[in-house]
Amino acid sequence: MSEEASNCRKAVPLGILMAIGSCWFFGFIICIVISACMTDDYTSILSTPFGQPMAQIYYNAIGKHGALALMSLLFINQFLMGLSILVAASRQSWAFSRDGALPFSRFFRPISKRFGHIPLRTVWGCVGLALVLGLLCLIASAAAQALFSLAVAGNNLAYGMPIFCRIMWGQKKFHPGPFYTGRASVPIAIAAIVFLCFGILLSMMPVGGPDPTPQVMNYTVVINSTVWGGALLYYFIDARKW
Repeated sequence: MSEEASNCRKAVPLGILMAIGSCWFFGFIICIVISACMTDDYTSILSTPFGQPMAQIYYNAIGKHGALALMSLLFINQFLMGLSILVAASRQSWAFSRDGALPFSRFFRPISKRFGHIPLRTVWGCVGLALVLGLLCLIASAAAQALFSLAVAGNNLAYGMPIFCRIMWGQKKFHPGPFYTGRASVPIAIAAIVFLCFGILLSMMPVGGPDPTPQVMNYTVVINSTVWGGALLYYFIDARKW
């Protein structure tokens, strides 16, 4: 391995640690500032006529014009975050389509040479699906929250499964990467699995109290179980053959 490649391998974990550490530090500072500026009347904040508790906190602290300015910055930030998520989602969807693992894979598989060798069909497919899912917010908030919970419970399951398989069956096959914690690796992995399982259970708890109504019930367990069960069924019926 060349010296340049070796330095690159060492720089990647350091960059990741700095990125995660800076997000944790500045996020903690933001939480402190928001907590210091919000009022003790939590009921009025949660039941705000604006529909956004954060907007109510801004409105109470700095007035109408200040709240509009800060919310505008949040809208721009969320739009840019949406673009970055779209890039990642479209590339992942194209990779699945390339391997024939998605419905209509042949349609989404081609690369557009005219627009700079990008998976244009997959990009617009992800945009269309996101628009359809976004409309759920206007139809039924409970259904939208349950569907969006896939981002928590589904990702936690996806993160935890390879860690669990590595501990249970893959210890002899495991090859440490450039960032390795040595003997602490297995305890850290076990702690990660416990935390991810806790996150999955927490995302399925009712948000409206111990006696939720059908309108405010958390249907996360229904949506996630359907997706996970459907994926397992698809694997045993057909996907395992190829």
